[in-house]
Amino acid sequence: MMGDIGRPIIGLTLRYDRLDNFWFVLFHELGHVFLHLMDGLHLDFFDEEGAQESDDVEIEADRFALDTLIPPGEWDKCLSRFALSEKAVQTDARRLGIAPSIVAGRIRKELGDYTIFNSLVGSGTVRAQFEVSKNVVE
Repeated sequence: MMGDIGRPIIGLTLRYDRLDNFWFVLFHELGHVFLHLMDGLHLDFFDEEGAQESDDVEIEADRFALDTLIPPGEWDKCLSRFALSEKAVQTDARRLGIAPSIVAGRIRKELGDYTIFNSLVGSGTVRAQFEVSKNVVE
């Protein structure tokens, strides 16, 4: 949504504590900011699980996220899409200069199979980045 002083505000949940999900959702919401929020036709977006995936605005935000994280020309060169092995995912990620969780998450999303590459998607690692240390004195 747009804040009071005209700056976009993005709020994310940690419902799925996985790096692949965090990066995709963040870039999906950035897609809404760049493609839709600034056009003046939309005041806010509240993406909910189970919402209509056929909504053009949501499809555009998904495409923005996918193509920004891994540009289409680079994605076409990724052998991991076909090899479906952890080694291939890691090789593609290294070539692209991104985390393997992003490549693994893209494959999982495109195949609709969220049971593969569980060891590569960064499960249980996002929430810990936002936790306040108990040793901090307030």
